[in-house]
Amino acid sequence: MFFEMFAENLSNESKWFLVILEQESPNPINKELLWEKVNDLYSKAKKSEESLINSRYVLDIHTARLEGAGLVKVEKIGQIRMYSITAIGLKLLKYLKEKNN
Repeated sequence: MFFEMFAENLSNESKWFLVILEQESPNPINKELLWEKVNDLYSKAKKSEESLINSRYVLDIHTARLEGAGLVKVEKIGQIRMYSITAIGLKLLKYLKEKNN
């Protein structure tokens, strides 16, 4: 039931973030690189030049939501924030993939 609630409320953008963080796991990546990788993967999946994350504002909102939900871990290294997926984030992503198959 817990994962079903997440599946219903998690934004499309947040799901793409989790996919990238899973691919990069266990290595954390900075927010700018996360933004770039999400847009690259999204444009390849859509076979267009369309970007999913169009602004820093949108990026900040979705990373904050994921952090607040405990789906990503954030480490501060000086001024840089490094993001990685948590164990619960991995379980949610697995649930979402199984649900879609």
